[in-house]
Amino acid sequence: MTTYQLQISLLSPIHIGKGEELRADFDFIRLGNNTVRLNEDAILESFADRFKPDQRGNYPLPGQILRQVNQETNPKYHRYLLRGATRSTQVDARLQACIKDVYDNPYLPGSSIKGALRTAVAWTGWDEKNVRVNMNSLERRKEWAGQKLERDIFGKNPNHDLFRALQVSDCHSDTAREKMVITNVQVLTRGGAGSPIELEAVAGDVVFTGTLKIDDFLFSKTAEPELHFSQQKHWLTGLMTRVQQHSQARLAELAEWFKEINQAERVHTFISQLSKFTAGKHQALAQIGWGTGWDGKTFWTHLTKNEYEYQFEQILEKYRMVRGKRQQGDDFPKSRRTIMSVKGNNTIAIAPFGWCLLELKEQ
Repeated sequence: MTTYQLQISLLSPIHIGKGEELRADFDFIRLGNNTVRLNEDAILESFADRFKPDQRGNYPLPGQILRQVNQETNPKYHRYLLRGATRSTQVDARLQACIKDVYDNPYLPGSSIKGALRTAVAWTGWDEKNVRVNMNSLERRKEWAGQKLERDIFGKNPNHDLFRALQVSDCHSDTAREKMVITNVQVLTRGGAGSPIELEAVAGDVVFTGTLKIDDFLFSKTAEPELHFSQQKHWLTGLMTRVQQHSQARLAELAEWFKEINQAERVHTFISQLSKFTAGKHQALAQIGWGTGWDGKTFWTHLTKNEYEYQFEQILEKYRMVRGKRQQGDDFPKSRRTIMSVKGNNTIAIAPFGWCLLELKEQ
């Protein structure tokens, strides 16, 4: 087993969703320019006598009770603090939670990291495996559309999948909890911006650490007659080079896209600076988590080559991936999710989500 220390340095805020929507006054309250996640259990224990329904049968919310007793700032009733506040001050304001451990410490799941690595390796290995697309090579369900193509690249089934040999742990940080922020997000298109979304995120100056292991036994003479992995071992030993190749290609396209978007100069500058980064042998830029986009989670350019152009339009139609009118050859995707700076009624795109620097150190 070859073991590496994996270090992930955030370059822009990251959000990996927990699948939980937080509600104002029930889960969180606003304190000045910051936001507090409430400790509902502690509030209920201290003020159980106040949780009584009114004439309409509505119970008071935890945040409302804290205001009634002037205890909003008491840390006893707080779980953690978020820098920033939701744009909406209404009672029904919502906030998407990020994934955390039982102590409210954000972390990066190994599955999310491995998924990003797998996408990059699949993209770089496509031509080496001489993969070709036709409508029969795609599964019926959208969620599993590329499974047959993945089997062509990595192996005929999970037991014979090359990525069996790659093990990625969850990555943790001692400072992530103190660096949590509220991010205001909008979907940008060439025509403007979509409705705002607000998320918990970890700010872009945090370092996470974990381990990445390569199971050398699966490349041994004993395993070779069954698994046939030996010819692809260099895909994993040269993992960071392949991830960087994929990211550089994406950054070049993203820089061109944001160059044409109004109020996105800062994002264009950020992307352009990343594209000039020269990675070492065991380093790579990567985008992880929410906001990565279609091009960062699929076979991307391999589906849109000229030889597949007509089929690509069929793919978009089959899986209902386009809303509104579309002409053959139009840009896809036509939107990107970015973090917005909000000042009054003005919003400016300031950064994309989830870009980070991966570094491996053999132990």
